[in-house]
Amino acid sequence: MVSQTWVFRPFTPAQGPAGAVTFLNEPDRQGPGEASATARNDNSVGLFFLEPGSLGSSNAQAWAYRNFTPAEGPAGAVAFLNDAPRQGPGEASAFARNDGSVGLFYLEPGTG
Repeated sequence: MVSQTWVFRPFTPAQGPAGAVTFLNEPDRQGPGEASATARNDNSVGLFFLEPGSLGSSNAQAWAYRNFTPAEGPAGAVAFLNDAPRQGPGEASAFARNDGSVGLFYLEPGTG
């Protein structure tokens, strides 16, 4: 396996979570535990990721993003992560914001 290195990439509010998801699903795709993303209140995203990703061009799993409102909050995100098929180790990167909302990047389908 090729040696992986951590890299950081910012996404502007215009690119937002959709831009980060598109990037994560391009070859060489990041697998479980190879990405940590923060979706901020202004719609910008900070993404730490390992490159090259271990999924290569495989499409067995795909990165997705879901925003949970303050009413749904962390409890809604936890319930979602535990729904079948559950996300296993390294298959989710969540950020609970100070307004009660949650930004969640996750691999689907989960393997847990």
